[in-house]
Amino acid sequence: MIMPRKKVSRAYWILAAIMLFSCALSGCSNTNSAAHNAPSNERTKVKVVQLRPEPLEEFLTLLGTTEPVIDVRVSSECTGTVVWVGVEEGDHVNEKSVIAHLDTTTSGARFDKAKAAKRLVQEKLRRRRELLRKGVLAQEEFDQIKTDLERTDAALKEMQVGVKNGVIRAPVAGIINVRHIDKGERVKEGDKIAEIVDPSKIRVSIKVSETDIPYIKKGSHVSVKVDAIPGRTWDGRVDFVSFKADVKSKTFKVNIILDNPDYAIRAGMLARVMMLKRSLKNTIVVPLFSIISQGGEQLVYVVKNNVAYTRIINTGAVSGDRVQVVNGLVAGDALIVSGHTMVEDGMKVDIQ
Repeated sequence: MIMPRKKVSRAYWILAAIMLFSCALSGCSNTNSAAHNAPSNERTKVKVVQLRPEPLEEFLTLLGTTEPVIDVRVSSECTGTVVWVGVEEGDHVNEKSVIAHLDTTTSGARFDKAKAAKRLVQEKLRRRRELLRKGVLAQEEFDQIKTDLERTDAALKEMQVGVKNGVIRAPVAGIINVRHIDKGERVKEGDKIAEIVDPSKIRVSIKVSETDIPYIKKGSHVSVKVDAIPGRTWDGRVDFVSFKADVKSKTFKVNIILDNPDYAIRAGMLARVMMLKRSLKNTIVVPLFSIISQGGEQLVYVVKNNVAYTRIINTGAVSGDRVQVVNGLVAGDALIVSGHTMVEDGMKVDIQ
């Protein structure tokens, strides 16, 4: 059967159009795929530094609280009424300066009676000694009178101290920080009279971990900064290093002493103590940002013959943004410090 010429021509052109459209789609897809999979000759650009041994100092910065080295509470050693107070809060006092007077009239009267009683016992003992020498008095009776004299003498000395302690003196030189009494008050033995502090020397107490305590020695010099007084630094020294760790915190107490001649530092302020932990003379040091943490390991990249290689490292001392590398790198290695996050082991790179 022969088809009409017009129908064959029309079917042919429809089929041809479909094939051309399919080829066009296929060609575009293959072209894009080829372009995507085509190898690129462009290399990652990196910056490197040549490693060489250099010094590194590691410091510890620890927080502590300030307190005066001398901080004394003065208490009454007898009972009496305050009849005179010679200091105000903020006053400077010298050692043995009189702070207050107590009326110890009762103690004084008892003291006089005790002295009279002692004289009587002494006279009695003198007479009994003569009788003992003549054999008229038994030794036991004489020993009893001698014991009475010793007891009376002890009581007399105790009262004498009480009368003397009616004058209350400063045991140390310093500043009256708190005055607990006023004129007319009745005080008993042990009552607080005043608190004296000497702010010219300050103690800073810090807590140090067991891993850092071996590096801290008594007499070492440190720098101290106080948050409340910006812009100033004080020189201090290690005065005490505890030999026993705190049971709860497992830290060791360390005391720092520093001079405070202008009284700028006050008790209770927050202080920052910076001390040298260790000083290394020739060691491999890398920037902290060049280290990549991956899978629990620390790694860096080095370049050799324009190829990047992975090095797993172990670090030690840290000073700011610089880190000691204990092993994994050697002097002469070309460490990648820029572009290291864009490379992989064995990748070719261009050094800028």
